[in-house]
Amino acid sequence: MYVRNLTAAAAVLVLSLAGSSIAISQEAQTFKVVGTWSNISAWQNYERPFWTEWLPEASGGKLKGNPISMTDAGLKGYEIVRLLKLGLFDFAHGLIGYVSEGNGLIEGGDLAGMAQDFDTLRKVLDAYRPTLDATFRRNFGARVLAMNPWPPSLLFCAKPVNGPGDLKGRKIRIHSASLGDYVEGAGGTSVTLPLGEVMPALERGVVDCAITDAMTAYRSKWQEVVRYVVPLKLAYSVSFTAVNESRWNSLDPKSREIMEKTFRKMEEKGWENAIADDAQGLQCLTTGPCSAGKPGGLNLVVIDEAGQKLHKEVLDKSVLVRWAKRCPQCVDTWNSTAGKAAGLTAPKS
Repeated sequence: MYVRNLTAAAAVLVLSLAGSSIAISQEAQTFKVVGTWSNISAWQNYERPFWTEWLPEASGGKLKGNPISMTDAGLKGYEIVRLLKLGLFDFAHGLIGYVSEGNGLIEGGDLAGMAQDFDTLRKVLDAYRPTLDATFRRNFGARVLAMNPWPPSLLFCAKPVNGPGDLKGRKIRIHSASLGDYVEGAGGTSVTLPLGEVMPALERGVVDCAITDAMTAYRSKWQEVVRYVVPLKLAYSVSFTAVNESRWNSLDPKSREIMEKTFRKMEEKGWENAIADDAQGLQCLTTGPCSAGKPGGLNLVVIDEAGQKLHKEVLDKSVLVRWAKRCPQCVDTWNSTAGKAAGLTAPKS
């Protein structure tokens, strides 16, 4: 009788613990999230809606975020991964170019000019994602849950330009070390400026040309001070979504499953957003139609065969060479993943 009662009591205890586990797994979670800039379509179209609309809907209201943009938080790009590592944020959206800061493996995910179309870029990121994830875990204690591009960065100039062969002697605004390698490899001088300072710099001749994506250029009214846009895709501002690994491991399997599925939807939305913004931006800057305002009337440069050849030479002899010198230990990994997907080979020292 004692054994029978003990067994029954044990069964009740097991059932009680199981019920407690289920209750814990269904507990509502509100995450601390930092995103990118509040005036950028990525934040408006999928970063913020993910936490305030899509995830709550997918989880029946159990999971949601309290997102704040870097703009509103007064943070810089690299600061977000430091704060993510410290656990002050649970999740972060950012650009790999802004968090590489001397880390060649991260920089290798968005080398200047390495992909001239979105299909190639997708193959590159698919191949390189495990490397980036491992690097984020090692450096920031974070996992990469999503990756997608922003619209490609193009070249804008005030004076006539036909391609990379005309960059010699020109001062060009860049926003990454790899873009600097490209500009200097083509004979130009790279100048680092915040986006808000580019317009007056172009007006005063402090810089001759500048690099950003088409829609950002249009919304920043660059069409008032430049006349030519060169449609070589010089960078994609590859975006990541990362989670503090300890926070991720604390979640129950069902919550992780829901989030991973919803992140995949957000990732696809990011690709769609980049492709649409690129096409709309070029239309708005040139002859239209433009849903955002009056067409800018810029001259869209056609890159001839010689220009395409020179672009490849600059990529091979400057961008890849300089990056390989900065991170010789990265070369084998990059060549077997991203480089193979892009049809490129970084040289070994």
